[in-house]
Amino acid sequence: MDKETGLVALVIICMLAGVAIAQPLIPSNNQPFSELGLLGPQKTLQNYPASLTTNQTFLIYGYIGNHEGVVSYYELYVKLGNVSTVISNSTSANAPILATYSYVIADGQNMTFPIELSISQAGTNLRMIFELWSYNPTFSNFTYTGLWNQLWVNVTAI
Repeated sequence: MDKETGLVALVIICMLAGVAIAQPLIPSNNQPFSELGLLGPQKTLQNYPASLTTNQTFLIYGYIGNHEGVVSYYELYVKLGNVSTVISNSTSANAPILATYSYVIADGQNMTFPIELSISQAGTNLRMIFELWSYNPTFSNFTYTGLWNQLWVNVTAI
């Protein structure tokens, strides 16, 4: 082998070694996660219901995204609370469930779906809470993902 060919081979080997060494140092986002969102009646981030009458049906849309690395089975619980209802990313709300929506979503996919609801009780500053739960095959039950959203509404009796 002549000097030029040897030098080219050495440069290529050094470049490959550099890439192999640097690869673990390059940040990557391989943390699994899910997404939860609420959209208004036109599937936008506006025109959410704020003032309703009892038993008035209204429409919004839910959005769930799966980036868990596996197919996931989700349940969205819609609960009715108020200003004193406690919820966090580690504690689900202790409130009555108005509706439940269930979906199986492949990894890397998302789903937007209609949520049609009505509230039978009147009140000021009622809090509609939307919690995302996912099926845990290890424990054979649904576990709270820590993802939640809310809408505040005033409901007037008819």
